[in-house]
Amino acid sequence: MLSKKNRLAQANILILMEWYDHQIRQGIGRYALKNNWHLTIDERSAIPEGWQGDGVLTVFDKRNDIADYVQQLDIPVVDMGLYHPEIQLPRVTGDNLDIGALAAEHFAERGYRHIAWFSRISNPIEQMRYEGFRERTLKLGLNEPLRWVWAENPSHPMDSWQGLSRWLESNLLAAPMPLAVFAFNDYDASNVLYVCRNANINVPEDVAILGIDNNELICLNQPVPISSIMHDLNRVGYEASRLLSRLIQGATPPAEPILIPPKGIQLRQSTDYTAIAIPAVRKAMTYMKENISRSIGINEIAEHAGVSRSTLDRLFLENFGRTVHTEVLRTRLNAVKHLLTTTNLPIHKIAEQTGFCHAQYLNNLFKRHEGITPKEFRKRYDRG
Repeated sequence: MLSKKNRLAQANILILMEWYDHQIRQGIGRYALKNNWHLTIDERSAIPEGWQGDGVLTVFDKRNDIADYVQQLDIPVVDMGLYHPEIQLPRVTGDNLDIGALAAEHFAERGYRHIAWFSRISNPIEQMRYEGFRERTLKLGLNEPLRWVWAENPSHPMDSWQGLSRWLESNLLAAPMPLAVFAFNDYDASNVLYVCRNANINVPEDVAILGIDNNELICLNQPVPISSIMHDLNRVGYEASRLLSRLIQGATPPAEPILIPPKGIQLRQSTDYTAIAIPAVRKAMTYMKENISRSIGINEIAEHAGVSRSTLDRLFLENFGRTVHTEVLRTRLNAVKHLLTTTNLPIHKIAEQTGFCHAQYLNNLFKRHEGITPKEFRKRYDRG
């Protein structure tokens, strides 16, 4: 049994979420375990009338009862969503503009020029992700993205599966190919894949598909595994808990939401293909990825691609706006970022696995290109 002193020191926190999210709750749980919190959780998301405690962590969208409940409380509340920005609450949420921008960069790196955005719903988060996506695509010289939002289509009810499938198929068949589709989440990405297969549209050769959340249950259990942006929901839960703790201790609420950047992209088959229909370019890019741990030269890559070095450089400049050397370096640095954010490998091991001769060389090169060291980059994505 806890002593009186420990009971007084133990914060009583209510988790009141409109839906269940395992990753967010994992982040909350890690912080709670470290800081001796007592968590009150109702998996039915019921309003606990008469509950008394120290603070609330919440996410709400359509549940007006939750919105009304948390607004009338006289204890600190932290919202982990941006569905209702008009309601003044301290917030910790994913950086949705950055998520959209990351998708645009992913498609641009693979040579796509024709791109589309698909979402079943329309809300402030959907709009921010699209705006981040659109703004970055235009800066990168890609075409204006097509925007397909089922909720804005008045011809069928939201729950009409057949209506959605026919509508999405008509949009896909009318679009120029090769096409890259960025979906609001992994569920929407799986809808795109389903429609493509039924319409005999090849993925990723004709249509590349990218989702958000890296939900492995969805992404891996598909005929074509789906690439996905790693929305760091675990860290959202952890940082929201940390903010709530400060507010309970009397800190001033932040004037703006605390934004958690995405961790990167989990590359899978649905986008692991260059949109350029030039065999030499595809061969070169595949060779780079397959030999990323070796120190390969441009001549070796060109020989594998079956063209001269000058021809391969010209093809890369024409299709990507960068040289083969720049592409090799970009591929290696992206692999470094992935290992920094998804593993605990020491820097010297990461250098070995990504074709850099030693840790100091990687450190210097990474800082020159990213503005921070690998250690600082990893700390930025540290989950606590």
